[in-house]
Amino acid sequence: MEQVKEKTIFLERLEKIKKKSAKVAVVGLGYVGLPHAIHYGQLGFPVTGIDISDWKIRLLEEGKSYIDDIEDHAVNHFIQNNEVTTSFDDITKCDVIVIDVPTPLDQNNQPYMVHLETALEEILSRVQEGQLLVLESTTYPTTTQKYIIDPLEKQGWTIGESIFVVYSPERIDPGNQQYSIHNTPKLVGGYTDQCQQLGTTFYGEQAVSVSSPEVAELSKLYENTFRFVNIALANELHLICSELYLDTKEVLSAAETKPFGFMRFDPAVKIGGHCIGVDPYYLQWYMKQHRLETTMINAASQLDQQMIPHTVSKIYSLMNEQRIPIFDASVAIVGVTYKKNISDTRLSAAPELADALENQGITVTLMDPLTAMCGQRTVLDVDYSKLNDYDLVILLTDHDCLDYQQLSEYSTILFDTKREKFFDRSIECC
Repeated sequence: MEQVKEKTIFLERLEKIKKKSAKVAVVGLGYVGLPHAIHYGQLGFPVTGIDISDWKIRLLEEGKSYIDDIEDHAVNHFIQNNEVTTSFDDITKCDVIVIDVPTPLDQNNQPYMVHLETALEEILSRVQEGQLLVLESTTYPTTTQKYIIDPLEKQGWTIGESIFVVYSPERIDPGNQQYSIHNTPKLVGGYTDQCQQLGTTFYGEQAVSVSSPEVAELSKLYENTFRFVNIALANELHLICSELYLDTKEVLSAAETKPFGFMRFDPAVKIGGHCIGVDPYYLQWYMKQHRLETTMINAASQLDQQMIPHTVSKIYSLMNEQRIPIFDASVAIVGVTYKKNISDTRLSAAPELADALENQGITVTLMDPLTAMCGQRTVLDVDYSKLNDYDLVILLTDHDCLDYQQLSEYSTILFDTKREKFFDRSIECC
């Protein structure tokens, strides 16, 4: 009789997901959660978005977006048919609970799990029979087991029978015009076969089944560690080119002509962003618990940490060559986001670079057409006609929307961090 009941619970939930009548709660409406909430709404699911930030809920209720890749009209359409709230009480009415809270690092580059712990405290105190819990936040292997499965079992739930758990990592690439939620494959790692079936049905055609939550957790970390290590390798090439007086971009473009066995990565003054600049440290920390040294990640991290001091050294050398007194010099940093063509400044190199220059008495102004703030710093729009007021202009992030002709014309001296070349109006180019 008990087995019949458990089978009925599973089949009822499966049928509701198939019919898109399952109510979905998305917990966390940031860079990951909001796009997913809108996506699930577009698929036809009734969605409740939950976030503890009053300002996010207020903007969403007004039909306004706070994320680059989401237009106001998409939010407006979503809010007409769905709900957003700061309260977790609606969890009890939902069939699927998707968790998209931040998983950053602490000051020691170790996982900071407080956001996840806080959200799960609210969720697990409200779970109901038959619900499917999906964790999408990027994290280390065994997180799903430790933070969701074990606590549920302690409450008396039988995973895969009376309640269901899946790990399915987000794969959002801000600013990517080719791949989005709509066409990017989605890993699904269910705790049991029935968990897996519910998860793959929920994600539909984009679902890619893996054998366990741990496989999905490690796969996501490896994806971003792959990018981290390869950007670090591009940084090493950048250091080599600097020593040999060669143009890094030209070398990369030459290598890119090979149609096989090569994937281009460009150097960065700092590997930024919430994913690529964070995830390798999750893996590094987790493997230390298993007494395994992550040699490649360690080396890539060391290279990353060299880049700002290297850039500062180049800037000082340039200023000395141009007879610009370092103390009391004025410098403008143009382009302060962690990546071109987006407004996201998380783990951007700009504040750290500005701090290093200001420590030597240089006055630094940040400029970017896409954002007004970078950390605690105010960012101005780019007024090209005023660039000649600065002793030096540093191009940090090369947005496509920047007018490079005006940037070059109005800057007395322009230093391009991507090429480590400088342009001086008085001598054309050096």
